Parts: sequence; C-alpha cells; structure tokens
Amino acid sequence: MVGIEILDAQSGTTRRIRARVHLADGKELAVFVKRPSRSLIARAFVAVPRLSRAEVRFYTELRDQVPIATPRCYGADHFRSGFTVILEDLVDTGATLRNSTDTLSTDEAASLLESLADLHRQWWGRTDAHPWLAKNPRRELMLGALLSPSLCRLGLWRVGSAVPETLRRPISRYARNRRAAQEAMSAGPATLIHNDCHPGNQFVTADGRPGLVDWQLCRTGPWARDVAYLLATSLDPDTRRTVERDLLAGYLRQLGSVAPDFDSAWLAYRRNVVYAVEAMLVTAAVGVMMPKSTSLVLANRAATAAADLDSFSAL
Repeated sequence: MVGIEILDAQSGTTRRIRARVHLADGKELAVFVKRPSRSLIARAFVAVPRLSRAEVRFYTELRDQVPIATPRCYGADHFRSGFTVILEDLVDTGATLRNSTDTLSTDEAASLLESLADLHRQWWGRTDAHPWLAKNPRRELMLGALLSPSLCRLGLWRVGSAVPETLRRPISRYARNRRAAQEAMSAGPATLIHNDCHPGNQFVTADGRPGLVDWQLCRTGPWARDVAYLLATSLDPDTRRTVERDLLAGYLRQLGSVAPDFDSAWLAYRRNVVYAVEAMLVTAAVGVMMPKSTSLVLANRAATAAADLDSFSAL
C-alpha cells in the first residue's frame, strides 16, 4: 500500500469511511471502513452491549457461511481502544444501496424474505457451534430490563404523534415487563438472525440479489424477528396490510420442512413487530444513530403495524 484517499466520512452509530487504497502494484481498492463513532454516546451504545465484537466475529467467522449477499471483508479486528472493519465498497461494485426511509415493493420484499428463509433454514438449530451468538440476546435482556422503560419514555416524547396515542400505555407496560415479553417473542426454535434489517441496512447486488449490511446485532433468535422487523419498517402501511399474509406464507414455503404452521407463524409475526417499535423508539431516544426525520418515518411505520396487528395484546 502506498496511500489512502478518503472519499467520504460520516459518523452515526459508528464512523463510516469510504476510501480508495492505492496499492504498490499500481492497482486501486475501493473500501468501506467502520470505526468507533466520534460521539461518546454512540461509542457507549455500541461498546456496552459489545455490538462491534459481534460484527467483527460475524465477518471473521460466519460471513462465508451465510446464503445471503453481504459485503466482502478485507479485514476485521477488535482491540482495547476500539475496532476496525474493512469491507468492499458496495457502491464500487455496482450495488444499489437503500436509504433508511425507502419503501420496498411487494416483489422486493418477497425476494429478501426468500433470502432470509434460506439463512434461517441453514442455521436452524445450529447456532450452538458459536456460543457468542447466544450471549448477545442474554446481554440485551439484562440491559433492556434496566434501560427500556426510560429509553422508550424518551423515545415516545421525541417522536411525538408518529406513534398513536393508543399505543403509549401498551408500550410503557411492555417496557416495564420486557423480560417476560421477550420470552414470549422468542418462543420456539432458534436460528441465526440479522436483527436489524430496516431499509438502511439493505442493498441489491449488481446482478439483482438482495443483501444486508451492518451485522452488529446478529444473534441467536427467532425467525419471526427478522420477518416482522423487515415488513414493519420496509413496507408502506397500505401495502403491508394488503400483502403481509401472502408474504409470510411465501417465506414459510421457502423455509421448508422446519416451518411452523401458518397460525403459529402469524402469532409469532404479530408479537415480534413489538421489537421493531421498541428499536425505533430507542433509536429516537439515543438520537445519534439516524436523523430525527428518519426516526419519525420508521417509528410511524412500526407503530402503525403494531396497531394494525394488535401486537401488544398478542403478547
């Protein structure tokens, strides 16, 4: 390597740098580098639940074993003062990156659900080989019991009317009883889940395959978490109401022999929409992970889904 040219740098949950590396043989390499955020709040949000460790381990241990498009990793490491993840620059590959407030068409959602079904089926009951995947949800349960009531309260204040008034009391009740609610949401077989597949973490490869970035929340968990999070945050509410049953049925067909019956799956889907609501409220409360305008859009989509599906009652 003879030099690095910084093309762009942004700081949110992490610091993200697009760069061009000039190699000694005259070639160039377009890379996307993730480093700790400049914001102390964001750094703590990533460090305390060890999210950066999870992403480093995903790219060093699991990336080549998942049947879904992910960026190529050139190097990843975690050390006392932080972490570094060096990925291929997807823009340079011709991939299309989505914005966080994009909406998916029915066909686009179905395509990504098929890829998620392939991922979930491949890892169905197999995550024990990587014990750290189970530590992430256990750590989140402990932190959530402590922080969820105050973060949800602050998030509700910050998003205002984006969340219907009728959901405010159920959200507060959920936050106070989060551990029991999470147990209900996580009932059933476990698999490898992405756990954060909103539009801003989605892309489409140059040859049309759907993919996911930002694997720092990956863990052992219920298949319905990814499905509910995806549909609640990525579809226009009117579209979701029309197609969500068909999309869930298509996902179950792709999942194959391990798939639950539709009624059980529908209940799990309804319940896990609650997590999407909480995630958007926590994002709004912390304030440094995405612009407020984006938080408002995603919080409204997730809350509208929870209201439509009576998700809190399903718990």
